[in-house]
This record gives sequence, C-alpha cells and structure tokens, in this order.
Amino acid sequence: MASTILVNSLKAQSGTEVEVPTGFTLNIADTGALTVNDVAITVGSSNIARKTADYTVLEADVSGKSELVITCNASASNRTITLPAVATSGLSTCIITIVADADATSTYKLMVQDSASAEVWTGYQNGDFVRLIVSNSVWVVLDHKETYYSRRYLTSNQTVAASATTKLAATTAITDIGGLWNNSTTRIEVPSGMSGWLDVSMSMAADSSYYSGGPAFYLDGTSIYSYRHSAGDSEGSRQNSAGVSMRVPVTTAQYFEFYIWNFQSNATKLSVGGGAGPSFSGATQFNATFTRTY
Repeated sequence: MASTILVNSLKAQSGTEVEVPTGFTLNIADTGALTVNDVAITVGSSNIARKTADYTVLEADVSGKSELVITCNASASNRTITLPAVATSGLSTCIITIVADADATSTYKLMVQDSASAEVWTGYQNGDFVRLIVSNSVWVVLDHKETYYSRRYLTSNQTVAASATTKLAATTAITDIGGLWNNSTTRIEVPSGMSGWLDVSMSMAADSSYYSGGPAFYLDGTSIYSYRHSAGDSEGSRQNSAGVSMRVPVTTAQYFEFYIWNFQSNATKLSVGGGAGPSFSGATQFNATFTRTY
C-alpha cells in the first residue's frame, strides 16, 4: 500500500546524510523536479555529442547537465567549437570537454574559442582534449592535452668554419605536428598567445674524419647553451658531442634555433652529416615538443 509523506525539508536523524537503503530506489516522477544549486537535472546527467562541422555550444546543451562532451576533429578542414557566454544558464554546474577523435592533416587544427572568438585551446591529434568549467565568471582549464611536435633531419652535409657557431641549414621533416616549425625562418616558434615548456634535443652525425663540434641552442637570437667538453688542442679532434637535450620555459611568439659550434681554431675540419641515410641514422637530427600551460 503506497503512502504519502508531506515534508518541506529532510534532515538526518544523526550525521549529515539522508540515505536510501541498499535494494531501494528513489524515484523522482517529474524529470525537472530534481535540482542541484537551483538548476534542474533533466533526463541523463551528461550530454555526449559528435560534431562534423563548426559548432556553437547552446544553453540546451548544458542546462540540467553535469557534463557536456563533444567529439570533433580537423582531419579534413579546420574546425572551431565556440563556447557559450559564461553567464549562460547551466554552466555553473556543467563541465565541458572537447575531444579530438581523429588526427589532423596538413596544417588543420581543432580550436575551441570563447563567445568573443578568443582562442581558449587548440588540438591536433586523436586524443587531444580540453576540460573546462566556468569559475568566477571566466573559463578555467581543468585538464588538457595537445600535440605540438617537430622532428627533422639536416637535408645535406654542412661545413662549419673554424671556431664558428653556425645555424643548421635546410632541414627536412620526419614528423611535424602543430605548426611548431617555420620553414622560412628555419626555427621553432612558440604559438601566438601561448606559454609553456619547450623540450628540445639534438643528435649530431659527422661527415669527416675530424669530428669536433657540438650543439648550441639559441632563444630569441641569444645563445642559451653551447656544448663544452674539454679545452683539448687546436685540432679539437678529441672533442665531440653525440647529442644533448634540455627543457626551456617559453612564452608567446618566442623562437628557438639549433646551431653547431666548431671547436677547432686552426682549420675548417668539421663537416656535419646530413641526408636521410638508412632510417635517418646518417643524418644530424633534432626534435622539439611544446607543452602548453595555463
């Protein structure tokens, strides 16, 4: 026999929880009657959608939901997901997650922007994502992953003059994701409006019996690292470096360049190895990974 209990509020007899015992369910007949922070939780606590074109998130996508997940990709064209205004009803209790579900091709990108068309996040590869909430009337990134990576090799042998520090000449892409590498300036460029960490490494290959050189790294045209092994002699034939790596904090529009320093002071005997070779093993090569921070 069903019974009706008329109450205005529920309070635990002891403790702070009102518990529904195991084996029983609480049935809310009206789908709009259950609210959290005065926002109705409608059928289903989350909303999962897939978009194949640019899309603007609507109030109906977030109202009454605890999470909105949108999958999209830039495999054939640039794609833009536009967030609603931060004051939109429902955003105070809804997490928004945007996920790339395929690799981008060419220079395409999947971008998330706010209602004023300002970039919030950009991804490229399958599995890149951003997770967002509104807090204090602004968008806050809870978690994110985006792929910015460049790996290249020296296209052909390069000679470095005695005691000179010379920028790597033309290079050829092995892998480039996210547009880090600028071919016209032969350098790594931090994406505009972003900051984070740049992880770089360089592996040198020799193309002469005299191998006496080492990597040098430049940030914004200024040397920040130059390999030193020992004083050695003027020939420098016992001084060499196979490769080095480092992590550098960077900010918007900074640029990073790879150089080679010839230890020798009496002759030009350093010829750096280039060309693809078998599996690139005979070529000087380098890679760079940018990790964005917020």
